[in-house]
Amino acid sequence: MNILHRMRRWFGLRINPPGPHFFISRDYQLRSPFPQYDARRPFRILNCLESAGLLKRGTLQRPRPVSLKRLQAVHDPAYVQSLQDPLAMEAVVGFRLEPQLQDNFLAFQRLMCGGTLKAARNALQRRDIAVNLGGGLHHAARTTGSGFCIFNDVAVAIDHLRNQGHAFPILVIDLDLHDGDGTREIFADDPTVHTFSIHNKDLGKTEAVASTSIALGAEVEDDTYLATVQESLPPVIAAFRPGLVFYLAGSDPCIDDRLGNWRISSEGMMQRDRLVMDLVRPSPKRVSVPTVILLAGGYGPTAWRHGAAFFSWLLAGESRLDIPLELELPVDHYRRLARHMKRPGLSPREQDPEPVTSEDWGLTEADIGGAVAGAVGGAPNAGLFLGQYTHHGLEWLLEEVGLMTRLRDRGLSQLAVELDLADPMGQTLRVTTGHHHPVVVLELKLRVTRKEGGSPYDLLVVEWLLAQDTRAQEEENARPLLPGQKHRGMGLLRDTAAVLIVATERLELDGVMFTPSHFHLARLARGQGRFPVPEDEARYLAMEKSVKGLRLQEASAAVTQGRVRSHDTGEIVTWIPRKMIIPVNASLRKELHGDEFSSAVARASRQLDFRLD
Repeated sequence: MNILHRMRRWFGLRINPPGPHFFISRDYQLRSPFPQYDARRPFRILNCLESAGLLKRGTLQRPRPVSLKRLQAVHDPAYVQSLQDPLAMEAVVGFRLEPQLQDNFLAFQRLMCGGTLKAARNALQRRDIAVNLGGGLHHAARTTGSGFCIFNDVAVAIDHLRNQGHAFPILVIDLDLHDGDGTREIFADDPTVHTFSIHNKDLGKTEAVASTSIALGAEVEDDTYLATVQESLPPVIAAFRPGLVFYLAGSDPCIDDRLGNWRISSEGMMQRDRLVMDLVRPSPKRVSVPTVILLAGGYGPTAWRHGAAFFSWLLAGESRLDIPLELELPVDHYRRLARHMKRPGLSPREQDPEPVTSEDWGLTEADIGGAVAGAVGGAPNAGLFLGQYTHHGLEWLLEEVGLMTRLRDRGLSQLAVELDLADPMGQTLRVTTGHHHPVVVLELKLRVTRKEGGSPYDLLVVEWLLAQDTRAQEEENARPLLPGQKHRGMGLLRDTAAVLIVATERLELDGVMFTPSHFHLARLARGQGRFPVPEDEARYLAMEKSVKGLRLQEASAAVTQGRVRSHDTGEIVTWIPRKMIIPVNASLRKELHGDEFSSAVARASRQLDFRLD
């Protein structure tokens, strides 16, 4: 049963277990032209919590969108009415939206407002913690919106509570990277709402009758950030004595955020959240101040990890900073596709021992180019990609899993799939764009190795992986090129890795093997990937330790530029490409993550001490 099935069951139950409740809807994902926005962020968090067995029945609740009347109680009616004009929306999001996307975007934010409002009522009713897996639209002011914030969900929730007769003080703790300027403006003259914001720079007037606004500038690190929170927040809570807290737990201060300009580590982010929660929840079993937690800002494919770690700690006391690689990847999606494929050559009864569900597409492997029925001994067919897929079937599969749609969303057209099966060193899959002069945007060269070099394992070997956007235009706020890149990536690395892992499972292989040509590729695979030779693993770990605290691009550039040196000899430590394995089979995973291998790595590490020059 997948996470959506479980969500359906949980939504239908009327029980109220203690602890945090989560507010989520299937419509919390929005197809957006903004490339840094991960529409699946809340669902990745839920998948992580569910995979760890941390969710209970009744802890998930579904919100409803707020009415226009409720929005107009907070925002100027003329402003709300103006949002039907594409020019008004363009001023908020920075570019013109198609009519359907404009409607979807407005509905999306109204639903987010509904989630925050319902979470506030839930937190007060149970005197506990409620989490809206979205929200934190803090740039929206009374007469304007900005920074993708159209409606201010916190203000809408507070206005509703006031109308219900709740007159107690309310504290908004905003630790998103960006200034909570819209919320502060709305409540600038209200002494019963204190807006507390620590951010990189002020975005508006900071004057308010009850407000704390602290701008720390750029490139802030753990010590400065945590000291500021520790020194400034406790006195506010002690003096203001709130009856309800809204906590905007933005993940964009993290060093890995795609749009952030701070250097807060994952450990620092968790320490920040614990500082806040220790003030509103003196003991894990008692919440002194009802609290609503909002996701707020966070950009890029790893933004969800902070929420998963934070909520894991709230639910179980463990932060789970070591989230496995497969939870970063959309592996479950591709596994579900594989499970829906019926084996060819079987009778209908044998193919379908269980009743057909609404998600059983009735596909056979032959439909998408699977193994040919009657292949002698099950041996791979020379005319099939990896012995599994025909050209037509592989193209169909790429369409079905959404990789081709992702490329089209990037503005690429006239896409075509090419196969080269003749090279004995590996079979190649290419996706090209353009008709008269096609350009390669995705290229994979793969081969299957059976117990190569005395190894007891069968592996899918990635000889070559390329995903590039060769167009000249630059995206606003784009990251610098990584070492070895001539063009920017297509943002498909995680999807491609997920497909490779599922392909490895379907081929009944033990793992995926590749040779990272640069340091950053190894770092991206560290969730589960290991260098199978202990000395290679030890060398990587020493190199990783030397660049700790640097962003991915900075760390890889430091290695490439020769800025990592041996502390003992002073010699430059260069990156040496070595084989790396992502284990899929349980026995291989146990070998590469077990005590014997770890002890061998520890012995090799004693002789290595690398420092950043």
